[in-house]
Amino acid sequence: MALKTYDMICIFPNSLSDEALETVLTRLDEEIGRHGGQVLSKQPMGERVFARPMQKREAGFYMTLRCELEPTSVEALRGRLKLVDDLFRSQILVADLKAEQDAAEAEAAEAAKATAEATVNG
Repeated sequence: MALKTYDMICIFPNSLSDEALETVLTRLDEEIGRHGGQVLSKQPMGERVFARPMQKREAGFYMTLRCELEPTSVEALRGRLKLVDDLFRSQILVADLKAEQDAAEAEAAEAAKATAEATVNG
């Protein structure tokens, strides 16, 4: 079966040390690999305050992992993620690659237009 690209949004306790965070991220890489996938990129999103306290926590450290997985293994991975210590919450979404491509193309067109205007205006 063909692999699909997913974005996995993870929330970690903001009290985690850098070493503990690396340990959890290694475990996530292993779990994704165990389900036939691979992590393509990791994008830290920083610490954010929750809209309302959850399980006596006020904030967490957010990170997005882009990964490739077989669609049939997503549910099994969700179940395994519940067992990972120091992973407060996670959500797996199908990556919107078309919207990202459109945004990149629009940005490139805008840059080209600005360059052309700068050349004409000297």
